Order: sequence, then C-alpha cells, then structure tokens
Amino acid sequence: MPMERPGGNGNGNDSRPLRKIPRIALVLAGLALLVYLLIATGIGTIMSQLSRFGWWFLAICALEASWLFFQALAWRIMQREQFRGVPLLYLFNVKVISDALNTLLPSANLGGEAARLYFTGGILTRKEGLAGIMVDKTFEYGAGIPFMILGFLVAWAGGYFPTPLILPAVLCLLISLAGVLGFTGLQLKGMHPFLAAIGRFLPPLRRLIEEKERQIRGLGVHLVRLYRVPRSRTLAAWGFHFLARLTGVLETILIMQVLGHPVGFSRALFITAMVAGINTVFFLMPGQWGVAEGSHLFILSCMGYTPVVGLSMGIIKRVRKLAFAALGMLIYLRYRNARAGGRRERHG
Repeated sequence: MPMERPGGNGNGNDSRPLRKIPRIALVLAGLALLVYLLIATGIGTIMSQLSRFGWWFLAICALEASWLFFQALAWRIMQREQFRGVPLLYLFNVKVISDALNTLLPSANLGGEAARLYFTGGILTRKEGLAGIMVDKTFEYGAGIPFMILGFLVAWAGGYFPTPLILPAVLCLLISLAGVLGFTGLQLKGMHPFLAAIGRFLPPLRRLIEEKERQIRGLGVHLVRLYRVPRSRTLAAWGFHFLARLTGVLETILIMQVLGHPVGFSRALFITAMVAGINTVFFLMPGQWGVAEGSHLFILSCMGYTPVVGLSMGIIKRVRKLAFAALGMLIYLRYRNARAGGRRERHG
C-alpha cells in the first residue's frame, strides 16, 4: 500500500507549502536585516576587517569542530546502550550534517534534528531516536543557563556590565530558564496529557493525537527512561555541552585578537554568554540570519566598541557556519548515497 506523504491530508492536497511561508518570510526578514547592517556599517570596511583573518580562519573552524565534537560526545553518552559499537566519528559527522541543515534550511532549527533521526534510523528505533534528540537538545539549552549566569556574574563583579544590557540579559535568562524547565517538565510528566489539553481547542490536532496516541505514549516511556540513567552520565552529558560553549569563548578571544581589540577570558565569556542568550530566545528564527549578526553589533556597541567590530565578529562567524554547512552537505550526500546503495542491494 503506498504511504501518504508527510503533511498530506489523504485527498491529494498537501499543505506543506503553506506552512513554509512564515518560515521563508522570517528568513527573508533576517537577510534584509543583515543587508541593512552591512550597508549601514560599510561593506568595504567589513571586507577589510575580514581580510585580517587569513589562516586564522582555520583556527576558528577548528574551534567549531571542537564544539560539535563535544556535542556528539554528550549525545552518545545519553544513549550509550543504543550507540554501543557506533563509531564516534559517525555521530560527529551526523552532528555536522545537522548543523549544516539548521543553517541552510528555513526550518527553525528542526531540519537538522530530522537529519539526526534519519541517519540513526538503522541504529535506533524511531521512538528511541526522537527521545534521545529531545533530551539532548534539552541538555544543550540547559547548559546555556549556568553558562549565561556565570558570564553575567563575572561581568557584574568586574564592573563592565553595560547598563543597556542588563534588561536584555535578565529577559534572555528568564525566557531560557522558563523554556528549559517547561520542556523538561513536559517530557517527564508525559506529552500526551498536554497535547490532549491543547487538542480540545483544535479539532484537527485532537484527531491527530487520537490516531497517534500509542506512539506518543511510547515516546514518553523512552523519554522517562533516558532521564533515569545514572546521574554520572547526565552530568557528563551536561558537562560536554558546557565545554562546547566554552569553545565559543575561545573563539571570541581569537576573533577579537585578530580584529585588533584583545580581550581577556572574562570579557569574552560575557560577550559569548550574551550572544548565546539572544540566540536562544530567537531559536525559532531559521539559521538566526540577521539576528546573530545584529546581536554581536548591539552587544559590542554597548561595551564601547565600534559597530564595525561587532558586525565583523558576527560576519566571520557566519562565514564559518557557511563553511561548515558546505562540509556538512558533502557528508550528507555521501551518507545518503551510501544508504540508498544499501537499500538497492537488499532489494536487488
């Protein structure tokens, strides 16, 4: 029996193009903001700043690779039993693919997670894979909260916490904390009661929940099981996500050094924590286009640097993300072709 395409309604009408319109609109708005910032700051000036990096760009890419490697370690630790025998390099490559798709697709950081589910399909069941990704993302954002708190406290104690950034910092921290606690509670208490409550007001969602009730409850079982692993493993997974964020601090130090404005670890920690907070709040913005660059400009301007310095930092990080996106797509094509070849052999 032919399978119905995801998003189809069974009558040949596919609503997926309509659902993509808001996401595409957000991407276009972000790109428009980025273009405006470039023109207002001076494209020629930004290009001259970027020309400073040269071979230092490879060091920036190495730090990004370290970030993704630590994230792959955290993911593996949380699902150690299911990933037993799976090479760490494979999980790292899947993380590179995931990051690439989150950068390139207008999917509000969901396209990359779907890729993780797809490329672990031969290792995990769908419920195991989805539960692991949800817990891993919770730990990833959860590690950002103490990271932000540490950065803010260090800046406050050092006397260089700009007054205009106090309110944004508090809001970012509170929104992030509420999001992580709410998502964690939803996973632990079961998603079905929550979705059923929403479904009372949305008949189409209610029908979908009724059809998928068994799968939703099964996912809840796997989620609770992951949260009940030994505390040492949860702390290790959280710790690797925290280490990943510390590589961002080293990247900030390196970029500011190349731009001719050296900073110490504490100031770099504050800058990175503020950027992490803003990006977390705007995580639904596909690829953070425009938002990430604008946040760097805003934060560094409030700290007394020129807009050129802030935007240059945002742009060089964008170039780094695009370089890794290109690498991720190459790995994606290689793995996808390998899976397709394996299916042809099995059915040949």
